[in-house]
Amino acid sequence: MTASTTEIPELAGVRSHGQWEPRAWLEAEAHPLLRSRNFYLALTVVSLAIGAVSLLFPSTPSYDPWSWTDWARGIIHLNFHLNQYGTSWKPLPMIVTIPAALFGHAAPNIWLVFARAGTFAGAVMVFRLGYRLTRQIAASYVEPSSSRLMTIVPAVLAGLIAAIALVFTGTEFYLSSNALGYSEGLATALMLVAIERHLDGKPRQAFVVGFFVALDRPEVWAFWGVYGLWLFWRDPRFRVTIVVLAVLQPILWFLPVYWGSGHFGSSVERATNPRANSLAYAKFPFWAELKQEAWRTMLLRIKLFAVLLVVGLVAVLWSDHRRQGWRAALREPRTRALSAAAVCGFGGLAWFLIIAIETQAHFSGNSRYLVLGDALVDLCGAVGLGWLAIGLGCAGIRLTRRASAAAGQGLMLGACALVAAVFVFAPNFIGSKLISLPATHGSLNYQAQLRTGMEKLITQYGGPERVLACGHVMTEGFQVPMVAYYLDTRTAYIGAPPSPGQSPGPAPNVILQTRDTRSASLLPYLSWWPHVHYHYVATAGPIHMFTNCLPTGTRAS
Repeated sequence: MTASTTEIPELAGVRSHGQWEPRAWLEAEAHPLLRSRNFYLALTVVSLAIGAVSLLFPSTPSYDPWSWTDWARGIIHLNFHLNQYGTSWKPLPMIVTIPAALFGHAAPNIWLVFARAGTFAGAVMVFRLGYRLTRQIAASYVEPSSSRLMTIVPAVLAGLIAAIALVFTGTEFYLSSNALGYSEGLATALMLVAIERHLDGKPRQAFVVGFFVALDRPEVWAFWGVYGLWLFWRDPRFRVTIVVLAVLQPILWFLPVYWGSGHFGSSVERATNPRANSLAYAKFPFWAELKQEAWRTMLLRIKLFAVLLVVGLVAVLWSDHRRQGWRAALREPRTRALSAAAVCGFGGLAWFLIIAIETQAHFSGNSRYLVLGDALVDLCGAVGLGWLAIGLGCAGIRLTRRASAAAGQGLMLGACALVAAVFVFAPNFIGSKLISLPATHGSLNYQAQLRTGMEKLITQYGGPERVLACGHVMTEGFQVPMVAYYLDTRTAYIGAPPSPGQSPGPAPNVILQTRDTRSASLLPYLSWWPHVHYHYVATAGPIHMFTNCLPTGTRAS
């Protein structure tokens, strides 16, 4: 790529010949394998392979993914039903689960492969962007004749910090939830790809990739819609595509909901009736979401260096402006990279505010909704730490003007080692902030035992037909969509324990009793129906089966 293709775009309107030529903010990668097309292809293949290999370990989807696979089966059989219970409709995972449903009971595992592939790809993409932004900053400080290590080492450091901060710190939801089949990992990967395509001067591609991100979280509309309006103005030849994709968004979000429930607002009604432990019930949900959830998703040192990067960017811009004017200052490769990192940081903050506003409006404010914003702030803070390493290394080189090239490399390596130590040990040891991998593995393994135990009990009893013939089925609330899937019935036909203070209602005929987590209560309680005599059938893993079947010839209401 020539230098002319990497300059910041002019802010004047469309060119006189009717074509707008966007310019890249990031320098192109030199190595063929790292160039966008080859890289994305390799990332897709490797990510899917890792997702497939992960199935060699005990695996299961969780609550929402079971609902998606259940709905997908209903859609391909033209028997799709939604109700006011369970999760809300989300188009992105349905793009995978609907064709996967053609493969029968392999469908849940097929979705897990894609969800876990997206999780891995998200970690790689936050590393890649941290690496590219920091390397472009470093290239502005070191001599062109210097060793490539002078730019590569701080770039690798920033990329690693960004990936570690996203995957292993703050909250366990990026790793554990996405390993259970939630879609935020895939959405994070797509969001970072869209950002990179924009920085590479490919706004059309960025908009199209952003379309898929917006199919996972409707909050993305606030960003994707504004980006689309800007692109509509700057790129007249792309306007038809912009309009088509904008119209498709509400169609894919609301028409299936109408098909499955009979009214367009079913998913919104469900989303605004969260569980009792949601921060939506806090005294001040907006502040509770920011303080108790958003703030703790990020390391303090990441937040600190994200702020310092913004402050440093302002100082750099002011200094460059005084020497060469605003236009020339904004064209500097270093300034473009720093500006991109700062915008990502502000984007993450805006994301947290949107989720907090939704929590105030009585949406659930689940921690995993914050993952996209977390990735952006982690990226900004990691680039800030990489910039610090570059500054320390270059300061050391200036202090030893007669140092050899090898000595310069040593000083840069030492500076990176120092910053890495700061990240790990200051203001206290990072180990206490890392998620516990053994605990996460144990949690995932327990969830997999729920799946294998449930499937074994249903088979042992005689299959779905015999279980349903016994009468009404009830299980622990988070297992409802999984039980519905294995019984090949609607989630509305599977009962869940009542909320605290509510009546348990009529006694079910089949109870599949278990715990959502190892430390949770064993539900449903048999004591809720003291006058009903339940027959113990069997135990498989953490699940116990009890029955009190209807008389032969009687149907459950």
